[in-house]
Amino acid sequence: MSDRPAADPGDDPRALKEEVAALRAQIADMQTELEVLASLSRNVPGVLYVLEPDHRGLPSVVYCSDGVRDILGIAPDEWKARFESAYEHVYPEDRSMVRVLCESAMRASDPAEFEFRVVLADKGVRTVAGKAMSGCQLNGRFARVGYIHDVTEEKLYRSATVKAQAAEQASAAKSEFLSRMSHELRTPLNAILGFAQLLQMPDGEPLSGGQRQKVEVMAQAGQHLLAVINDVLDLSRIESGRLPLSLEPVSTHAAFEHALDLVGNLAADLDVRLLPCHDCDDPTVLADRTRLQQVLVNLLTNGVKYNRPGGTVSVQARQEGERVMLEVRDTGRGMSEEQLAHLFEPFNRLGAEQTGVEGTGIGLVIVKRLLELMEGELEVHSAPGQGTRMRCWLPVGTGPDTAHSPLDELGPLDAEQHHLADGGDDHPRLEVLYAEDNQINIDLVTEILALLPWCHVTVAHNGAEALAAVRRRRPDLLLLDMQLGDMSGFDVVKLLDQDVETTGIPRVALSADAMPDTIRRAQAWGFKAYLTKPLDVAQLIATLEQAAQEIAGRS
Repeated sequence: MSDRPAADPGDDPRALKEEVAALRAQIADMQTELEVLASLSRNVPGVLYVLEPDHRGLPSVVYCSDGVRDILGIAPDEWKARFESAYEHVYPEDRSMVRVLCESAMRASDPAEFEFRVVLADKGVRTVAGKAMSGCQLNGRFARVGYIHDVTEEKLYRSATVKAQAAEQASAAKSEFLSRMSHELRTPLNAILGFAQLLQMPDGEPLSGGQRQKVEVMAQAGQHLLAVINDVLDLSRIESGRLPLSLEPVSTHAAFEHALDLVGNLAADLDVRLLPCHDCDDPTVLADRTRLQQVLVNLLTNGVKYNRPGGTVSVQARQEGERVMLEVRDTGRGMSEEQLAHLFEPFNRLGAEQTGVEGTGIGLVIVKRLLELMEGELEVHSAPGQGTRMRCWLPVGTGPDTAHSPLDELGPLDAEQHHLADGGDDHPRLEVLYAEDNQINIDLVTEILALLPWCHVTVAHNGAEALAAVRRRRPDLLLLDMQLGDMSGFDVVKLLDQDVETTGIPRVALSADAMPDTIRRAQAWGFKAYLTKPLDVAQLIATLEQAAQEIAGRS
């Protein structure tokens, strides 16, 4: 029997080389994994960590990336040495929740998502969120692997988005409510003011002195209510940011001249003289023409209403640098310091409600906010017994005034100028189809048109009747209420324009919906004019006369 020892497999050079190669491959793979982990640690904006249970079953950190400094406010070595050190930076109200979360993590097997707040010395209160999951490591030991990152800005953005969406929805709901309320209030006012205008017309049946006085009171009360409705709607649209503006160069002289004309009758009734600015400069301002007119009329009206018999209201305009000053000065009662302090509080009339002077208490609020929307401001100077001076400051406008007189901006005109009762045999004839679902409004408009012998009207009580009537006989003009019960005025026009036999008929809107969006939409759809209820009788007649003249000119 041989005394030589058995051969050791390790002595086989080939096997040894294979074993060494395998070890080197494992080391290379581990080195690659370590490099990936190190890269993640450096570049991922958060904390990567690995937890293992200690001898008590509580979490201990076996690995964490350097991001822990920014996210939890502690150094990696500090967290590894004492896991509880992270609790010191957790927001006090969240601390107990985080402690329970961490301790239960060592017994959890399902993935988890969490969120809590931390307090950092250099950043203040921050919100962090993370995800974690459990598994076994290569060494067979249980571990909880997770990731934490800062979500403060993300939460703020989400919150702002939600608030913006809620605000937009609330604004849309408010606009819808205002539109409905405007329609519901203007419809009965249309009958009140419309028939009052008919009774006051010289071509109507004669009234006794007492009857005429009562009609005037009814008309004044209706106009006051209409002013309240318009002011409330304007203020609501301004506050909701839904008031459209079209800024353009506007002549201050033309703006004052138009506003003075509109306030002239009121001034004459109250024995107040309006003093135009004959020798003033005529600087051009950058403003919305309609809203600037509203501002000046409001200021002039206040100057007249709160004046004294025999008093005056004067205007002035001048340019100072890049701004233009438009001034309205009155010789009225003036205001005290206490009244001036409350001047721009909505519905606060500063005691004027005791004087019998009509008003809503929101006119100046609207003036101030309109000027601010046009990048201007309102300046007020007043003292008891010394009158009031209102100054509007607006940017200088570049370029000439491009004034225009669209049909839907016509004001009240003298009835005799329109030949209400006697159009004459040579007056152009006009075939009108009037679509309206409210019988009182039908009665009002047909009575008005009965004053025009050159105008023949056919009534349709809904959209379907209007479509059928047009197909039977094509009218010269469509007078459309925009809410017909079975369809809208837009629906009627759309269906008519789809047929070559009925397309292109001139149309005028007559509606209680006075919302600017609807009016702009009607303009885009080719409506010649948009007349709002309560109806201005003279404006309707002027619109029909112009339509008749245009049709005669084309024939």
